[in-house]
Amino acid sequence: MELPQQRKISLIRQAESLCRENGASLLFLTLFGSSLYGTEMPGKSDLDVRGIFLPSRDTLALNKAPKSLQQATNSTGQRNSAEDVDIDLWSVQHWLLKLLPAGDTGALDMLFSPSNEECTLFREPVLDKVFAEPFRLIDTSNGSACAAYSLGQAKKYGIKGSRIGALKAVHNWLRTYSLNPYPWQRLHDFIDDLAAACADGHYCALEMVRGEKFIRLCDKFHAENIRMTEFIRRVEHDMQRYGARAEDATRNQGLDFKALSHALRALMQMEELLQTGRIIFPLSGREELIAVKSGKYTWNELEPMILSRLEAVDAMRENVQMKGRFDLNFAEACVLDCYDREKTSITVPSSPQILCQIK
Repeated sequence: MELPQQRKISLIRQAESLCRENGASLLFLTLFGSSLYGTEMPGKSDLDVRGIFLPSRDTLALNKAPKSLQQATNSTGQRNSAEDVDIDLWSVQHWLLKLLPAGDTGALDMLFSPSNEECTLFREPVLDKVFAEPFRLIDTSNGSACAAYSLGQAKKYGIKGSRIGALKAVHNWLRTYSLNPYPWQRLHDFIDDLAAACADGHYCALEMVRGEKFIRLCDKFHAENIRMTEFIRRVEHDMQRYGARAEDATRNQGLDFKALSHALRALMQMEELLQTGRIIFPLSGREELIAVKSGKYTWNELEPMILSRLEAVDAMRENVQMKGRFDLNFAEACVLDCYDREKTSITVPSSPQILCQIK
C-alpha cells in the first residue's frame, strides 16, 4: 500500500501525540499487517500502524509507565473497514524484554519490519543495533509460540492437535466404525482401536486408572465398562455443544479466511527465518496468502496445508544451522541505550523511505 507522504507524516504526528499524552517518546513506527506483508486487498484492508515508544524516566520512577498504547478510529466493536486506522505501540522494554523472548509473532514481525522500507515511517538511530542483530533477540529453538498462534487461529474449526480437533476425530471414527453398536456392547470392545486411531497425547488418550482403562477426551474420562451407546451419546452431545463450527468447516461454512491466512503466514515466516536467518517483507508467499484470505481454498484443503507446515517447522527447529539465542544482557543494554541517547530534534528529510529521522 503506497501512502502519500502527507498521510505518512500525519500518522507520525498522531503517534507522537499519543506518546506525549502518556509521558513517552516515539522510537519507531511502521505500517504493519497486510501493508507490511504485501497481502492488502484494495477496498478491504484496513490500515494497521505499529511502533515502539520510550517511557519517560518519571513514569518509570512512579510505576506509571504503560506497556502499550493504542488509538483506533473504529469504536463500534465491529470488524475494521478499509477506512479505519489502528495505531498500536509497545514500550521498548515490553518489546525487547518480554515479547521477543516469549517468541511473540507480532514482536518478531516488528523486528524484521525494516526490510520493507516503504512501510517504515519513523526510526530513531538508537534502534539500529537492535535491527542489525536480530539473532541476539530471538530463540530459534522456541517455535512453540508460532505453533500456538497458528493452531489458535484454526482450532475453532477442529484442526488436528486442538481440543475440538480431538473431539471431531473421535466423532468421525464413531460414525465410521460403530454408528449402531449392539445394546450389550461396551466401550471396552472398541477402546483399543479407538485409541489407536484417535489418541493425540494431548486431548485424547488411553489411560489406566486402578487397573481399568479409560478414554480421556477433552479432559473428560470415559470408563471402559460404560455402554457404547452411552459413550456415543456423550460424544454427540459435546459435538452439538462445542463442535458446530468444526462440522460447518467440513462444508466450508462459517470460515474466517483472514484468520486462517494469518495461521499460514506465521508458519511461512518461521520457515523463512529458519532457512535463511531473516524474514523479508513483503512476503514471497503473499500471492498464496491472498488466495487463502479470498476464500479460494476449502477447509479440507487448508487443514493439511497448515499441518504440513507445522510439521516442517518442527523438523527445521531440530536441525537449524543458524541458531539464534536470546541474549538478555544485549537486550537490556539496548534498552539503556535508548535512555542514554543525546537530546534530539525531529526533522523531515526528503527520503521517501524513512520520513522522519532523529539527528
